[in-house]
Amino acid sequence: MLIEKLGQYFVSVEDLRRFGRIARPLLPVLVLGAAAAILLAERRAPLRRRTQREPARIVRNLVLGALSMAVVAAVESPAVRPLAQRAAARRRGLVQRLPGPAALRDAAAFLWMDYTIYLWHVLTHKVSALWRLHLMHHVDLDMDATTALRFHAADMLVSVPWRAAQVAVGGVSPRALRVWQAFFFASVLFHHSNLRLPPGWDRRLARVLTTPGMHGIHHSTVRDETDSNWSSGLSLWDRLHCTFRHGVDAGRVQVGVPAFRDPGEIRLRPSLLMPFLPQRDAWRPQRRP
Repeated sequence: MLIEKLGQYFVSVEDLRRFGRIARPLLPVLVLGAAAAILLAERRAPLRRRTQREPARIVRNLVLGALSMAVVAAVESPAVRPLAQRAAARRRGLVQRLPGPAALRDAAAFLWMDYTIYLWHVLTHKVSALWRLHLMHHVDLDMDATTALRFHAADMLVSVPWRAAQVAVGGVSPRALRVWQAFFFASVLFHHSNLRLPPGWDRRLARVLTTPGMHGIHHSTVRDETDSNWSSGLSLWDRLHCTFRHGVDAGRVQVGVPAFRDPGEIRLRPSLLMPFLPQRDAWRPQRRP
């Protein structure tokens, strides 16, 4: 078959399987190494000047991140992994209908996961009930790699059915899911980081990946800028949907939303209560008493 012949022209199926067996135990190490490198790099070459007191802000984000990860471990993983195993075993789902070796189906599954997470991100901004939960992520007055962890646990909880649908409808195998999850985590840390890349690097990388310069624009207090650069991994999806924006100096972007400029409103307890309180227009600046 054509796809299988093309795959074997570049690399044999057995080589791909062998690489997968070797790389699997290394994935956690590679992800942790990437996270450590990002945290160190953003301290050495900051993109924006920090405005909030540290380490209080960092500790707050880490606590919120730990609560979110607890939801992922307790709810998402037990719900999603069996779906991936079933998809691979029974060859069910869109990707599993493709001809050729499993490695190429996994590559298609990776693209499917990355694209559908783009769609989910758009929904979290456009659907008011989802924005109520996602807002807590955007109110951080500074932005760095810890902002990548600042998600409300309820935000993670309501995303579980979407993740399950991604895997079941797409027919994503356990291997493809592991690779995408590792890539996604590293990418989210990277593009939320306060890392100033050398001139031109951000622009070149943005042709393929979501970069700190791109995502810094998405976290702007200017709504028109926030409504762009939705991609979380590959930047292809923003280009495909004409939502890509890179003409703004991310180093001068004011991070956050206009209605939550008071540091007291984004501390730990107010952040946890934020989705359950009466909502106000996030894009209308609040008058100080």
